[in-house]
Amino acid sequence: MKKVSVIIPIYNGQNYIENIFYQIGTQSYKNLEVLLIDDGSTDDSAEIVAGKIHQYDGENSENSISFKLITQSNTGQGGARNRGIDEATGDYILFVDQDDRIKSDYIERLLNVAEENNSDIVISGYEHITVAGEVKEHVELINSEWCRFMNITPWGKIYRRDFVEHEKIRFLPVPLGEDIFFNVLCYSHTDKVEFTKYVGYQWVINENSVSNTVHREVSDETHILRLFDALGNMDTADIWMKDDQFRFFMLKTGIFHILYAASGTDVDALIKYRNDIFDWLNKKMPDIERNKYISFSGPEGERRSVARPIFIYMMLKRLKLDGLFLRIFHRCP
Repeated sequence: MKKVSVIIPIYNGQNYIENIFYQIGTQSYKNLEVLLIDDGSTDDSAEIVAGKIHQYDGENSENSISFKLITQSNTGQGGARNRGIDEATGDYILFVDQDDRIKSDYIERLLNVAEENNSDIVISGYEHITVAGEVKEHVELINSEWCRFMNITPWGKIYRRDFVEHEKIRFLPVPLGEDIFFNVLCYSHTDKVEFTKYVGYQWVINENSVSNTVHREVSDETHILRLFDALGNMDTADIWMKDDQFRFFMLKTGIFHILYAASGTDVDALIKYRNDIFDWLNKKMPDIERNKYISFSGPEGERRSVARPIFIYMMLKRLKLDGLFLRIFHRCP
């Protein structure tokens, strides 16, 4: 029976610990090794987790689910997940964020797809839900190459551990884009990637989450070019830089980070950020602004809600109106 290592970084997560143990304890698949990485929490998370593990082990002595607490100084999401990979002993690795939810058959369904297809990676969709459980967005993947880039997060996937270890794949130790780097690196080293239409991961809308608190303004630490430079230095970069879907993904990533950084960034700094991003893209990937996927629909399988903003932004840029748009957009509440 295959063992799955579930890696869950903890950040001041005392309000989520009960949820974590419930989500794992109700899984239909039970041969689990759960690695809880307390990454420099300043609250009582580590003590609460230790107590819950002691309680769980006492109440479930015959259960094959094991919990392990690992504490370390703050290294960020990438560093915490890397520590989890280093400590994992399972046949497969699976990531869950502390405030998210997984359906009771989530691990079993992804594991079954991986085993049936001898996959190194299985990618699934997700639901974006409120804390109360209301589904705001249901993202179901179709079996197309673009699925690799529709869900670029580490969650919503299962990875064969010996593949990750053999290829020495780890997260980039930066606060922005560490998950993108990890997955592109994975895709660079295997074609044994499977997709499933099953949706069992629920991404909870949380304004106080790590991703919603460190990415709202441009800084040296969160500059997207740190990610872009790392991608450009991969040993497979020459191949990726010629791939039309990857080029569109890079364009999408750049535009969305320009727009996402607007609320917390001085408008002149934002314009410079825009210039830096497009200078990099045009230097590394000439003619990227004429990418064939820039349209209302985008690549096959992409959501219109994602493809249309990219199309509109690029139309404004071709008319040299994107700077004006950003100044207006920046003033909007």
